[in-house]
Amino acid sequence: MRQDILIEDGDLMMNGDFVIGQSDQQHVGDIFIAQPGEYKEWPVVGFGAVNYVKGLKRVDEFKRDLKLQLQFDGYADVDIDTTNGIEKTKIKI
Repeated sequence: MRQDILIEDGDLMMNGDFVIGQSDQQHVGDIFIAQPGEYKEWPVVGFGAVNYVKGLKRVDEFKRDLKLQLQFDGYADVDIDTTNGIEKTKIKI
């Protein structure tokens, strides 16, 4: 389990100081949304989910590419649920 400064609805969580807690799900969400190249230190990291929603990729390609991106950050065993379409993807680590 990774620990990091927590973010809620795009804002830092505060309680007089930064709130630090379990952040794996937050990291997965950040990778899911980020475009490739957005993290200058790691230019290949970033899934760019919006590109898949607007494109015509198949669900199996979507899952494969997402699993690959998550593996770059050390999340080898993830459960990706696309039963309600890729627009409502649920990722469990």
